[in-house]
Amino acid sequence: MDRWIVMGRDECNEEFRPSDKSWASEDEAYTELSSLRERYAEARSMWVEMLRDKDYYLEKHRDYDYPDDDYGYY
Repeated sequence: MDRWIVMGRDECNEEFRPSDKSWASEDEAYTELSSLRERYAEARSMWVEMLRDKDYYLEKHRDYDYPDDDYGYY
């Protein structure tokens, strides 16, 4: 079952997660997004995204085609 979270970008261009909560539907997360925007005036932008687990990012990293895989060593 997918979970949805709210993410934001602050005035230093750093990503942050304004709430520890996650929601079962994207619509519920968008509803919360409205109230979070009011509480975080420093946020340049906020959005809803699907919560991914560590395995997702490990798989994404493994499948990425690194052109400099040898770090310059021959």
